[in-house]
Amino acid sequence: MKNLFILIAIIFIFNGCIFNNQLTEEDCKKQGKIYKEKEVLNLRTGKKEIRAECI
Repeated sequence: MKNLFILIAIIFIFNGCIFNNQLTEEDCKKQGKIYKEKEVLNLRTGKKEIRAECI
């Protein structure tokens, strides 16, 4: 029973890493918002990344 609980907990924790939740321009248009990409600095790696958001 304890092993089953640990397995379910691990699956629940890593569930967010499995699915791709990136915004697309079509998703923003469906919501009636404006799609915008901006370049931001990732403080962990020190490299610039492009992030998308609906405004």
